Amino acid sequence: MRTTLLIVVLLGIVLAAVGLVALGIFPPAPHTAAVEKVLPADHLAPH
Repeated sequence: MRTTLLIVVLLGIVLAAVGLVALGIFPPAPHTAAVEKVLPADHLAPH
């Protein structure tokens, strides 16, 4: 039981390390979305 837990934990660490290395080699493309500026809707509030 203890050996199985150790193997699972070590596999998780190895998979996490492989994932980080893969992200370092192939970084995701930056998200280029247009920024929309929204003004507060003061004209809708009753005065």
